[in-house]
Amino acid sequence: MWHSWFDGHTPEDLVTAFVTALADPSPLQRGMYDRTAHHSVVQTPSPLTPEQVAEAHTNRLDTVRAQTRAACRRQRPKPATAPTTTGAAHPAARR
Repeated sequence: MWHSWFDGHTPEDLVTAFVTALADPSPLQRGMYDRTAHHSVVQTPSPLTPEQVAEAHTNRLDTVRAQTRAACRRQRPKPATAPTTTGAAHPAARR
């Protein structure tokens, strides 16, 4: 068994991605006769070859990496441009 928790500093998109993956109805690839599921679960051999499983896993990782890069690019602050001044600069007033 495993445990997971998020605190108030966890980015919302990370929590959303975690919950989405956790609720994904697609079957998990597990070793035959692994004791990781409920005793009433019926296991059948996968129709996929080991190469197909590895390729699907690689594709899934590539997709996650691309999504992560895209999210990082969206969150990156845009470079500030220097304001143009037409008159003399005035120092900020002090209170």
